[in-house]
Amino acid sequence: MGTSTQNLSGSIYWWPSGSNHGGMEVSGTLSDTSADSNSVKALAKVSGYGYTTIGDDSSGSGTSVWVDRVIYDPQATYVTYGWVQTCRYNSWGTDSCATEYMSR
Repeated sequence: MGTSTQNLSGSIYWWPSGSNHGGMEVSGTLSDTSADSNSVKALAKVSGYGYTTIGDDSSGSGTSVWVDRVIYDPQATYVTYGWVQTCRYNSWGTDSCATEYMSR
């Protein structure tokens, strides 16, 4: 997923109830696909919560970083759905984002 300036390539794993909080695990490579001096971030969230940064690359030079994070609802036994987002940041703030809905 991503845009012409950022890309997240990897996988989503849904943990069963009782394991890893029944969360949504996002793992893969976040790539800054444009050597434009802007940074990129990968974010994720589950229903009822805000986005959490799961990885970033602030080098702005077309590099990649590995991300691996479990996102969960501490009040629930497992997560049913969530969102994963990649964003490009320039000196004025968020420039562009791509969001995908994920379901169990």
